[in-house]
Amino acid sequence: MKFTIKYLLVGLMATIIFSCRPAPLDISIAPQPTKLVIASQIIPSSVMAVLVTRSFSALEKGTFESGTGVVSPDFINNIIVQNAFVTVSYDGIIDTLIAVDTIPGVYLSAKKLLIPFQSYTLHVYDPKLNESISAETQMLPFVKIDTIFPTAKTDTSVTLKFKFIDLPGQNWYLFNAYKASEKSGLADLDVNTVPFKIGENQLLQSQLITDLVYNNDTIEITSTINGVSPTDTIGITFANITEGHFSFLSAQNSTGDLFSQFFHSPLNIPTNVINGFGFFSAYDPDIKVMDLNKY
Repeated sequence: MKFTIKYLLVGLMATIIFSCRPAPLDISIAPQPTKLVIASQIIPSSVMAVLVTRSFSALEKGTFESGTGVVSPDFINNIIVQNAFVTVSYDGIIDTLIAVDTIPGVYLSAKKLLIPFQSYTLHVYDPKLNESISAETQMLPFVKIDTIFPTAKTDTSVTLKFKFIDLPGQNWYLFNAYKASEKSGLADLDVNTVPFKIGENQLLQSQLITDLVYNNDTIEITSTINGVSPTDTIGITFANITEGHFSFLSAQNSTGDLFSQFFHSPLNIPTNVINGFGFFSAYDPDIKVMDLNKY
């Protein structure tokens, strides 16, 4: 009897709620203007790479191929900026970046930009949108991983322990782990190439680190990385980043490869880009390639 009464009451409540529901209203949401979106980093000990895309609405049609979760090539082609004019200036020097033919939307500096504490100013003009953005960042000193090694391995994960010397003052760091993507067909990976080439490297894990919670000059971190086997080769990148970039990545809740960043909504996320979205950074990551067969 209690069972029957319980469900009668639930049904009655549902009927009341449904009968009180107002008639549906047609709501028209004005589309937001399209803006340029920036992501960047230094290719290890080499030139600067800048990725330029256009923002898009979450309500935009044609994002995925019909009936699948696969991103439509037409959608990607529409948001990638292939014919931008991109420059980075510093100390009275203007470096005009060169578009990478094999990776649309990526632009490389002609010179190495590796001067610690140097301020760099980015300017981008998109002739299709007739929109311009600018941003400024600072190159921070290089920080390397002193030691790194596995402490445990399973069929699907590896636990790494690594140490580095913390710089004086307050600092913020970014740790990434990669392996060769299964789609690439590669047996190995090369993290010294442009890091956001589609299908080459698969981001396994990212970790943001601040020295505010440590009292020692030597910081020791233990991190468990899922999605690897004991025979994989993995790539590690470790970088000293600005507080602004740390806040951007924390708010975005994704520190993945740079090419994937434009699939996250740029709204309400900290940015140093004037008249645009994303974040202009200039960090030179330390690189470690680990063949897990050797441990």
